[in-house]
Amino acid sequence: MKRFIYLIIICTLLVGCKGNQQKTALAESDGKPMVTVTIPPYQYFVDKIAKDKVDVNVMVPAGGNPETYEPTAQQMVELSKSALYLKVGNIGFEQTWMQKLHDNAPHMKVVDTSVGISPAKTPGGNIDPHVWMSCSNARIISANILKALCSLEPKHKAFFEKNYQSLLRIIDRRDSTIRMSFQKNPEMVRKFVIYHPILTYFARDYKLEQLAIEEEGREPSVAQLKSLIERAKKEKIKYCLIQTEFANRNTSVFIKETHTHAMEINPLQGEWNMAMQEASLAIQGKQLIVADK
Repeated sequence: MKRFIYLIIICTLLVGCKGNQQKTALAESDGKPMVTVTIPPYQYFVDKIAKDKVDVNVMVPAGGNPETYEPTAQQMVELSKSALYLKVGNIGFEQTWMQKLHDNAPHMKVVDTSVGISPAKTPGGNIDPHVWMSCSNARIISANILKALCSLEPKHKAFFEKNYQSLLRIIDRRDSTIRMSFQKNPEMVRKFVIYHPILTYFARDYKLEQLAIEEEGREPSVAQLKSLIERAKKEKIKYCLIQTEFANRNTSVFIKETHTHAMEINPLQGEWNMAMQEASLAIQGKQLIVADK
């Protein structure tokens, strides 16, 4: 709470003298509205649809953990210039900060891009907020972003719709290549272990089973970790997917005890298309070499 009060004071000092926030935002961005997103993958979707018609501000930068990240004072200043916030849905950062962010920029319209997505549960029975790692979900997210952008800048509607159709073709191609790669590998074990359960929707799309080491930020007990190790051995699971933002000692213990191979993925990167290919290859024990963007 003290940190938030500090951020508000700083923002007030820096922004208060600039007059009307919306007019200032347009003036400082050459007449283009600013759109804020929570994580880099959503900048990918906005950039593909809007291209140079808007400026994009990302709250949780590359390498940041969206479960624990706290915005800086400068980010709060940038946020105050935003006309539109495209939220993931219910990711950790948004649960903690969304109301405070909106209080700091009351003129800003907030749009939930997850509307229309059928919820999926993690191995622990919790609804997974990581909705973007799915081609079927990406189509819905993109449609919601298109609608929000057309509402924000109706004069560019035709431009946005044309780019949206191009984005759908990218998503369709990625979906097709992932399905084809799995079909060409019938011997693959259709189960994988991951430290942080971020691929729930990916697993649902391609009929895979995701086993998670941690759940909702809670580390496993000794008994739970032992049970997972025994299951991985019994079911001959070969790969453990890790993210640099989340990997810890329990991941190392699991890999050592099961002799699984650590496969690094980066679902939070700004290149959504590359992240999807990377995940599909990692599940098969392959590393990404070249990817379409």
